[in-house]
Amino acid sequence: MSSSAKAQQSSLQRLAQVLPHYVSRTDSHISRINSYLARLIATTSTLDTTLLTITYTLHLLHALLSRITTFRLSIAAESLGSLLSQLSYAVPRSSTFFATLTPSPTSRLFRLTTSTAALAALIDDVRIFLRLGGLFSIYTWGASTYRSPPQDRVLRSIAWGQIGACALFQYLENGAYLGSKGVFAFGNEKVNKWYVWSSRFWMAHVILEFGRLARQWSINREEPPSKDVRSERQGDKVNHGQVLARREEEDRELWRQVYVNAAWFPVTVHYGSESGLVGEAQLALLGLVAGVLGIRDAWRATDDQHC
Repeated sequence: MSSSAKAQQSSLQRLAQVLPHYVSRTDSHISRINSYLARLIATTSTLDTTLLTITYTLHLLHALLSRITTFRLSIAAESLGSLLSQLSYAVPRSSTFFATLTPSPTSRLFRLTTSTAALAALIDDVRIFLRLGGLFSIYTWGASTYRSPPQDRVLRSIAWGQIGACALFQYLENGAYLGSKGVFAFGNEKVNKWYVWSSRFWMAHVILEFGRLARQWSINREEPPSKDVRSERQGDKVNHGQVLARREEEDRELWRQVYVNAAWFPVTVHYGSESGLVGEAQLALLGLVAGVLGIRDAWRATDDQHC
């Protein structure tokens, strides 16, 4: 057997030994990712968080692609203007030219831009459809609050205010959505009006959430856990460290909710205004902040369940 044949046979033997290992590892990683994704969409809340992250990513992509298209058209307009100025000797000075520049429907950029917008709109529609049953969840929230209300008077008032705001938001959004689909005899003007008012009640919930977070932060600062005191008196460093770690985790969670709420507030103002507030790119970035923070928590939760 020649040396080249021996080398080839040796390489095939090494590949036969290594390939099953890599295939097994790859299959394990794919299975784990699939398991994560399955749990992310297992409930309506985690599914909505996943979908909103995807849709705001698509909106951001569409905004960027639209700007690229506009930039290319502006370059084409400048080139056309330059060409006409060079031909000015051949036409009367009093002549006026009008030109309309539009992207080619067959270009890849145009197709990608339109398909991105269409997919984002479809996911937005799916998210609203999935929220049609939200009033049942809000009723459950209200019943639970009635049976076990917050002990703090301020938090109790805020909770009932948020329940009322969410109920009105969901009622108006359901009516606007079903009206837009022809289920209710709503005209476009009424559908838009209901959507705007539903967003205003969403904004009310967000404002109340700021109050809830501020009050909770104040309570945490004013009333340290009794375990802190016991740990200091007994000199139990292990328990004291655990209490401090738990307090730090609570503070991190509060600040995470502040960041999410701060991202949602301008979004609610935008949708609650008849003329809008920000552009598509800014709106997408704000939604992504809330979506990424939410999906990180959902991913971490699925990881804990997996372990």
